[in-house]
Amino acid sequence: MKPLPKTAVPPEVKATDAQTQRLAALGFMLASVCHEISNPLAAVHSMLQILQSKRGVSPETLDKGLASIASNIARLLAITRKLGDFSRVGADAPAPVAVDAAMEAALALLRYSEQGPEVAVDYRGAPGAAVLARAGQLEQVIFNILLNAAQAMRGRGRIEVAARAAGESVVLSIRDTGPGIPAEHLGRVFDPFFTTKAPGEGTGLGLAISYEIAHELGGAIRASNREEGGALFETTLPLWRG
Repeated sequence: MKPLPKTAVPPEVKATDAQTQRLAALGFMLASVCHEISNPLAAVHSMLQILQSKRGVSPETLDKGLASIASNIARLLAITRKLGDFSRVGADAPAPVAVDAAMEAALALLRYSEQGPEVAVDYRGAPGAAVLARAGQLEQVIFNILLNAAQAMRGRGRIEVAARAAGESVVLSIRDTGPGIPAEHLGRVFDPFFTTKAPGEGTGLGLAISYEIAHELGGAIRASNREEGGALFETTLPLWRG
């Protein structure tokens, strides 16, 4: 979750201010969860009422009803899994993770996704570059951004990825040939549950998870639009030097 805006406060109230920020963030998350799960729960409840109220339900009606229930339950499970990813505190100790290896793993996951198989990806790596992270964290940051790009392009198009060492940082740039990000949405793309996708096509947590992980690792992610079209996500993380 994006940190709440910081304001200058006297030293004696800093602790109280930090606690207020955490409570506000928690309240926002809980409100978002309630809003996100209310629709599929209402759909399941309504369908069960319809099926229970009818005598001698036809096989076709029963099949449609059960399919609707299964679809909405799958949506609820996807939300809970993403929430688990968002809030998970890794038990593993941080260790050096090669950027190129994480990218390779994320690409393999993209190929198995619904929108990923036909997307062309051009990757310029950074041999030897690594960051200090827990198992799977860097891979997840990259995969979520790649998947967002593939979904924005409707499974067609090209993604250009470039990793480079810059001073004490690693910079990972991911560009796509999609429609770009509407100006009014640029400030919200990392908000939990914010999505422009149709219901059932996304939870709105992928980019929020990447943002949270990047900050946990001491880095940041920035989203912008390319002049030639498409979106650009730049992730900056501390470079590990062994």
